[in-house]
Amino acid sequence: MRKRLYIGVAGAFGASTRLLVGQLLIVSGSFPVATFLVNMVGTFVLCYIVERARLGGSLSPLMVTVITTGFLGAFTTFSAVSVETVELLSDGFFGLAGTYVASSLAGGLAMATLGFSLARRCSS
Repeated sequence: MRKRLYIGVAGAFGASTRLLVGQLLIVSGSFPVATFLVNMVGTFVLCYIVERARLGGSLSPLMVTVITTGFLGAFTTFSAVSVETVELLSDGFFGLAGTYVASSLAGGLAMATLGFSLARRCSS
């Protein structure tokens, strides 16, 4: 029960942080900067924490779950990428939609690689 409460509280903080980033980076009819940024940061942090934990880092398994499932699960969002891509397509921004999808995928993979690599380096 305690674990679920911690995850829920962390999720509320993650969702609130995502909302704040979205409010600070509103750019209408343009590249969805806020969602892209939270997903890149979230991917990096997630991969870093998961790899550090796998390599015997100092975070407890409970804290890893609270941060990854709770905070980062609410902070990052794939569904928003999908919605924003459909909106860009509906508005006739075909090139921007393609760029958004490609950069989200490539950027996410790059951030994951960087997160894992940095975690390994910090564990040595």
